[in-house]
Amino acid sequence: MTDQEPKWDYTSKEGNFAAGAAVVGGNLLVVLLYILYRTVPAVHDFIAGGPR
Repeated sequence: MTDQEPKWDYTSKEGNFAAGAAVVGGNLLVVLLYILYRTVPAVHDFIAGGPR
């Protein structure tokens, strides 16, 4: 690539790592909340808004 050609890829290694970490962290949070929702009655009541 020469200096005359436009650069179309504006991503960086740090940006890709941050986005990947956010996706993995979000998925872990969803799985943790689901497990708590199914096993802890108080969490189920809080999320569902009432008793089972």
